[in-house]
Amino acid sequence: MTQRLITVVDRSERLLHLDVLRGFALFGILLVNFEWFVRPLQAIATGAEPGLAGADLVADVAVRVLAEGKFYPLFSMLFGAGFALMFERARARHAPFWGLYLRRLFLLMLFGLGHMLLVWAGDILLVYSLTGFVMVLFFRNTPTRRLWKWALAFIVLPVLLIGLMTAAFELARFDPALAEEIQADMMTDHERFLDGISEAAVIMREGSYLDNVAQRLRDMRFTLSHAFFWVPPILGFFLIGRWLIVTGRLTQPDQHRMYFRRWRSRGLLLGLPAAGLSVWLLHGAVMTMPSSSLVLGMALATAAGVMLSLAYLSMVILGADRLKFLAPAGQMALSNYLMQSLLWTWILYGHGLGMIGYFSRSAQVLGAIVFFAGQLLLSHWWMGRFRLGPAEWLWRSLTYWKLQPLSRD
Repeated sequence: MTQRLITVVDRSERLLHLDVLRGFALFGILLVNFEWFVRPLQAIATGAEPGLAGADLVADVAVRVLAEGKFYPLFSMLFGAGFALMFERARARHAPFWGLYLRRLFLLMLFGLGHMLLVWAGDILLVYSLTGFVMVLFFRNTPTRRLWKWALAFIVLPVLLIGLMTAAFELARFDPALAEEIQADMMTDHERFLDGISEAAVIMREGSYLDNVAQRLRDMRFTLSHAFFWVPPILGFFLIGRWLIVTGRLTQPDQHRMYFRRWRSRGLLLGLPAAGLSVWLLHGAVMTMPSSSLVLGMALATAAGVMLSLAYLSMVILGADRLKFLAPAGQMALSNYLMQSLLWTWILYGHGLGMIGYFSRSAQVLGAIVFFAGQLLLSHWWMGRFRLGPAEWLWRSLTYWKLQPLSRD
């Protein structure tokens, strides 16, 4: 039984529509991430880049409405779905699972640490691995009927926290002296925060590679210090992905086409207006300065993220046969994800080609589209000759302590 587990998954066992979904999600992730290849990561708390107009403004609004906060949920659902699939297949074969899966998460954590410190601060692999440990520790035996309930609770948790912080600040206004003191402290912290963003921008443009590594270490502390805002919603989407597998929706989609048709229409009809209104409310809002418009905008953005990610998932599942050209990119999604940041940080940063000032907001979107088209061609070439992407091969080989077959010959 164990020997069967350590071989590469047969093509006949792959669910093609999940590979198509990964390829689609990979493109959306690149559209969103490109902005953070050219802006310091901490600027994510300050909203849109100021001064945008014309085509740049249109491109920015389009990405924020259609993509931002919609594709990391989709990738997170696929991560949870992958866990559920691996568990079900191991159980069916009476093969070992938990030790191997924990080793897989540990290796993903190492990938993430290396990626975050040595390449790009916006890494998501580290957060995924840490969240995966939380899921395995507390939710590995959660009954199917409770998965989506826990998921929704975790997804809305950050919004509730921001709401409580805002309510506490509003209550402080009844004591003018206290409110003035809190406001002054917040402004001081905000100005220090903006200074940090300016320093990070200079390092990106002009710093050496070691300067950027040191900056990424500071960025990592920023990311981990705000883990409460990242881990709960990602965990929630993990659980939704598991629910979609164990209920058969993603393993037997043809038997659930009505479910996907409903979510396609429901998600688009409700999600798009919510996303548009959230972008309008959050324009100019700063995460470090609580306000009622911030809370409402975050609540709408969260709702839009759930509805549109499920709508996109449903659209791709229903149209998977026509979108099969995306499957090779999805089959080597980890390799493609790492390639995106490796190449673009080298092209943009000062220790590489230093082209960070050459990409307007609209050029970023165009660059993402052209680059992903190139990744698609490369993925078709690679997967036509090899069983796994290079990063996937290394990850699997280390997980099983055995070199996996790579060539299709």
